[in-house]
Amino acid sequence: MKRRILVVALGLLVCMALIAGGKSESAKPEAKKPTYVLRFGHVQTSEDLFHKAYEKWAKAVNEKTKGDVLIEVYPSAQLGKEEDVLEQIRRGTNVGWQTDPARLGNYVKEFSIMYAPYFFENLEEVKKLLKSPTIAEWVKKLEDQFKIKVVSYAYVQGYRNVFSNKMGKSPSEFRGMLIRTAPAPMWVATVNSLGCKAVALPYGELYNAIQSKVVDGCELPYAAAAKLKVYEVAKYIIETQHIFQANVQVVSVDWFNKLPKEYQTILIDECDKAGLEVSETLNKNAEEDKQFMISKGMTYIPHSELDVKAFKESGKKVYEEFQLLEVRNKIYKELGK
Repeated sequence: MKRRILVVALGLLVCMALIAGGKSESAKPEAKKPTYVLRFGHVQTSEDLFHKAYEKWAKAVNEKTKGDVLIEVYPSAQLGKEEDVLEQIRRGTNVGWQTDPARLGNYVKEFSIMYAPYFFENLEEVKKLLKSPTIAEWVKKLEDQFKIKVVSYAYVQGYRNVFSNKMGKSPSEFRGMLIRTAPAPMWVATVNSLGCKAVALPYGELYNAIQSKVVDGCELPYAAAAKLKVYEVAKYIIETQHIFQANVQVVSVDWFNKLPKEYQTILIDECDKAGLEVSETLNKNAEEDKQFMISKGMTYIPHSELDVKAFKESGKKVYEEFQLLEVRNKIYKELGK
């Protein structure tokens, strides 16, 4: 009898648990599925400050659209080769990418001037040009003719300098150096104007190329050089400051135009906001990153010891070659230079 009562009691407990479990499951609210999804990629690692800024951007957009826009951030070129991703963007897919003015110059020539030798001098100049009517014309041309939408160009990595196993202080002393750079015409031309020979290689091959002596060095901002551990394979920091590097975030025009106007504004404003914040941080951290690499054994050649006048003079031919002298003058007028 006692055994029968025990079995019944256990049965009742199991039923109550199942009922309670069923109530709990049915009462659990379903997460809202986003109407719009953007898969955004870049070449930096997940530890890079830019990646963290993109995550911050994604979170802010998701919150301000109440979960209706989801941005998935993919580091380390997980979405593929840059040129292929840009073509996907042109075809209207829901992908975005961190690119640069030199590559956009393949579509709209004027964009490439941002990576011409010694074009920008500091972060304040980039900030001023966020509302530039001249650049707005380039943006519209890129949208209308190539279906690429510029979301922001507020992500600034700072001055690019040369990191090499050969030392030089002037264009004549740079002669014979093989320096890795990105595969875009303006980038190659600017690095060549330093007097060295630019070697266009993908970002992911940079470290091994120096280590295996395919090239003598590379040119990078301090933060990127420190993250990539360039100090392990190169001897000299040569502070040329030949490019003040601003990056550009792009998406498909077709995808962007599907967003409600309110969401379009949120996407752009929050991207600019996160970009300016991380740019300020990188600007402040540049000295620390430089000192870190010096502490790892690199020899530092400061900007003040270089023949900067000769480097700038050599760089003038790039503006002439790309027929960008008038464009430069127009932008400088907007900057009050």
